[in-house]
Parts: sequence; structure tokens; C-alpha cells
Amino acid sequence: MPSPSRTGPGAGRMTWTRGAGARLRAWGLCAFLMVTAGAAGADGSDPVPVPTLPSGLDAGLHEMFLDIKPDGQMTYARFRFVAPEVAGEDAPDFEARVRDLEFLCNTFALPRVEATPEPVDRIVISLADRAIPFGQSDPDVTQFFEVFSIRDDICIWEEF
Repeated sequence: MPSPSRTGPGAGRMTWTRGAGARLRAWGLCAFLMVTAGAAGADGSDPVPVPTLPSGLDAGLHEMFLDIKPDGQMTYARFRFVAPEVAGEDAPDFEARVRDLEFLCNTFALPRVEATPEPVDRIVISLADRAIPFGQSDPDVTQFFEVFSIRDDICIWEEF
């Protein structure tokens, strides 16, 4: 049965989990991610600093949250970033964007995920030219995302 996320960036969005144990694990991990990242400045503090990307773009953290798949077998940590310059004539090419996403996974997301008390199966990194609500589409928004597995303390691009 779906249960609504009551706190954090995904408040109100349905999170599918099985049983109280899975819900507690998801809420605990979400709380941990928010604390380790400073809740992306949601408490009025300065936004979480994100290093300049290899392509030279400056990105900001939009949100991060857990996404437990309906079968309860996979937990995804989603990190959503915004960099207005990712779109347009001077935007980085595909290979530069992949390097940027790998960089964000290895230098920003992975240290936070590895510090959590519960395992995360995949990390999803998205980079858009502007913020939009998760799960919504907007033809005027340019957005890239990739999925990474974690092996030997590095992010492995799950090219598909």
C-alpha cells in the first residue's frame, strides 16, 4: 500500500514501501540524507555547496530523496541539480555531461550515501536548466539524468 512521504523534499508524494520496517528504513535514510546535506538550505541556511563541474558549469542542489521501488527490492537515492547553462548553444556536449553526472555522483552523492546506516542500491543524478517538481514534464525544461550503481566505493554508470 502506498504511504505519503510526510517530510522532506518529497512531502506529499507517494512512496511505495512494504511493511513498517521498509517505511522506517526509508524515513530514517531520508532524514539522514537531509541532515548530512543540510536539507539543501531548506531551513533558511546557505545552500549546500556543490563543486564546479568538470565542464565548467556551476550547479546547485535542488533536492534529494529516496525512492523505494514498488517491489521493495531496490532503493534509489535521487539527487537533483540545477545548472541553467546546461541548455542552449554553449551547453556541454553529451560526453561532457556524462562526466559532469559521474562527478556529481562520486564527489557529492556517494559520500552522503555511504555515510547512511542503510544500503542504497542505485544513485540517480539529474541535471536540469531549471527546477521542476519531480515526476512532472515540461517541454521547455532541458533535463539529463543517469543511474549509477555503487561498486568498490565508486559510482558505475548504468548505461542503458
